[in-house]
Amino acid sequence: MEISSSAMATPMTATGGGTFEPRDHTGSLSLAMNFGNDPGVIQTLGSDVLTLHEVLKGTTIYAELPAALASAMQISGKRWVAVNLAKLAGLPGLSVLGSNPVSSDPGQMLQYLRAVSDSVVAEGHQVVDGVQTTHYRADLSLDRVAAALPSSDQAVAQQALSALEQDVQTDELPVDVWVDAHHLVRRIEMSIAPTLGGGETLDEVMTMDISDYGPQSPPSAPPADEVASFN
Repeated sequence: MEISSSAMATPMTATGGGTFEPRDHTGSLSLAMNFGNDPGVIQTLGSDVLTLHEVLKGTTIYAELPAALASAMQISGKRWVAVNLAKLAGLPGLSVLGSNPVSSDPGQMLQYLRAVSDSVVAEGHQVVDGVQTTHYRADLSLDRVAAALPSSDQAVAQQALSALEQDVQTDELPVDVWVDAHHLVRRIEMSIAPTLGGGETLDEVMTMDISDYGPQSPPSAPPADEVASFN
């Protein structure tokens, strides 16, 4: 993932990997975020790289923070913070997390593809991680997403999608998808450009490779006494 903004001196990049079970909305992720020699970040963290470990359980994301960041957030003594994605709409600066299909639940991206628009263009054959695929380009119709999801997910999804439409000021998002001969998605690439407060712009490009399909072991939530709730 690469994020650039008129408010940032240099782009931020993030790479990582994990496992996800879309049906249960569970998963785990390790992510290394490089802030590109930002002096403020280096002063706070002692480094320009922030390594995060996340656990997803339903609509809650648990993030394990380095000690320096926990201290800066005034939650010293707690190793983890918990963010309930269903409650982010009214929190300045955090609502974009809940409305962002990239950062909230990577497994949800597969469900979002059910709402692809009627215009799909085949871009040819390409090899992804050693697998032969067909590359397709299309637009996601955000107005169709909620109806394409299971009924139990529609209310939370609609809230997030409404916030996303307001942020990006459009009801369609371009998406590139690579699909193998077994109709399995092997790569998804998406760009979003939400509007931040104060007129600042934000450009985010995400590429997600899916290397293995099959049952995943459910992650364990961290102990309650080590968690600080963020909302």
